[in-house]
Amino acid sequence: MHNNFKKSITLFFNSYWLVEYAMLLRYQRFSFRTSDKKPMLISMVDSRRQAKGLTDRFKGMISTYALAKATDVPYRCIYNHPVCLTAFLIPNQYDWLPQKGELGETVRDMRFKLMRKQRKIKRLLNVLPLKRQVRVYANVDYLDEINRIYHTSYKWGELFGELFKITAPLEKHLQLHLNRIGGPYIACVFRFQALLGDFKEYHFKPLGETEQRELIEKNKKALRQITEGSTVPVLVTSDSSTFIDEIKTLDNVYTIPGKVVHIDNMVDETEEVYMKSFVDFFMLARAQKVYSIGTKIMYRTDFPAYAAKVNDVPFERILISEYE
Repeated sequence: MHNNFKKSITLFFNSYWLVEYAMLLRYQRFSFRTSDKKPMLISMVDSRRQAKGLTDRFKGMISTYALAKATDVPYRCIYNHPVCLTAFLIPNQYDWLPQKGELGETVRDMRFKLMRKQRKIKRLLNVLPLKRQVRVYANVDYLDEINRIYHTSYKWGELFGELFKITAPLEKHLQLHLNRIGGPYIACVFRFQALLGDFKEYHFKPLGETEQRELIEKNKKALRQITEGSTVPVLVTSDSSTFIDEIKTLDNVYTIPGKVVHIDNMVDETEEVYMKSFVDFFMLARAQKVYSIGTKIMYRTDFPAYAAKVNDVPFERILISEYE
């Protein structure tokens, strides 16, 4: 009885509406004047809420932009954690950067919507028609649902292209690797999380030494099947430096040097470390085909799938049998 009561209290205080209201009161000013701020949908990636990985951040931003476009309301994006997005991507066809004096900073001006664990877009639709500026924390892809509800036919890659243009520093990094590869290439992605003991990530734990070696060998074998059958170089990216060190000398393999850290776990890293995630993403986006390879205990990452969507590149998942 006591445990059930405690659980109920915990769920109450963690409920979305209460957390959203607490966020509104915690750092905004009260004002009873009539708001002169234009209603809009604003994607948020800041230090107030955990945003998870780069792919999840893009999912939330593209979904919020699609909803704004479908309902003909302004869209803006505030992305300043752990680094400003404008170090890597700037507005392309649509200017999503807030203008000076455009954003509201009072309770009357704004609302928050936390969509991180919401599989459906219903809670966000409740703010429509917009009467205030709504700051949205989202990391789910709602595009199919938006297309169904509003009878639109938006494509993820096209929306991405409308919003984002690669900055000169990022393009310089990409051209460096493209020149080294020397022509068309395909790409393979391996996502181990903490299984090989490279770093701590959320609640995941490393395997024992024997199991790690077995897992590495299974993935190396799967990679060789790709490289030996490919007439073009194979770009390999992974969240595991251990695995990259194992395969970087294989024939027909190209790897991108640099420290590998999950973007949501970065603390006081240099811009070059943040750059690595964006370089990996857009190198995958420029491949002829992208594979995501792994066993059933490895993470079914969306990173390569959404990188492929940027330029509508063919994408395939390969599940390695535990008996191989």
